[in-house]
Amino acid sequence: MKKKLLIIITGIVLAGMVCIWLLAENKSAEQVIVDCLNEAVSHYTDMNIKDDKAYSLKVSDTQMLVTTYVPEYTIFGVSEDGYTVRPGQMDETLTAEKEWDLPICNFEHILLYDEKADKFYSVKFGEKGKPAIPNFIEAKELAYELALPGTGTVEYISLKKNSDSPIVISSKEDMEEICGILEGVEPTTKSGEIGTPVRVENIINADFVSKEKVICRLFLYEDKGKYFIEQTDNGVYMISKEDYDLIENHMEGN
Repeated sequence: MKKKLLIIITGIVLAGMVCIWLLAENKSAEQVIVDCLNEAVSHYTDMNIKDDKAYSLKVSDTQMLVTTYVPEYTIFGVSEDGYTVRPGQMDETLTAEKEWDLPICNFEHILLYDEKADKFYSVKFGEKGKPAIPNFIEAKELAYELALPGTGTVEYISLKKNSDSPIVISSKEDMEEICGILEGVEPTTKSGEIGTPVRVENIINADFVSKEKVICRLFLYEDKGKYFIEQTDNGVYMISKEDYDLIENHMEGN
């Protein structure tokens, strides 16, 4: 009887451990971000700060704690408004040095970069207690957004498919139609490599030119029956075959 009871208890304990493990494994990346940041700033006492009720963690203090306890995280900016788009360049750090010395609770959001996952997050927080310590509430992963120049600044668009000769699109109406197609694309999680994509088919190079300089370069291509747009260091985007064909038709009509 005792042996049977022991087996039952052991089974219950193991089942509980499995449930806890599954909950931890299924925790969203956004919640992990929130938990890790709150854990990091909970160590503020390690900086030997006295119990000063007027004290508030500075942006620099918060970054130091994050770097110490979650070294793969970097704070790239602070703002009163939430961030909506993943930055295209990695050098978009805090906009002014003086922000490092301001209380982080003067703001409501941070732009956080997870180096290990190569992802950016807009993380919302509020004030927690005195001394004022940020209480991170929610994180939202930031997607890429295709960066297109305004049609008013573009003199012409050069379209070149594979090894064919480039076709120049200079009609304002045609350029606006091409930009309208590109504005509706959906981002993937890929970052976009440097240079022309490899191991893909039917590549169309799209160069936006102003004052004899290429101000924007895109690659449209087919990969295993699906169609994509790639912008160096600024994401890979899905495009329908119909929209790909529409852009290709502009080459045939010129």
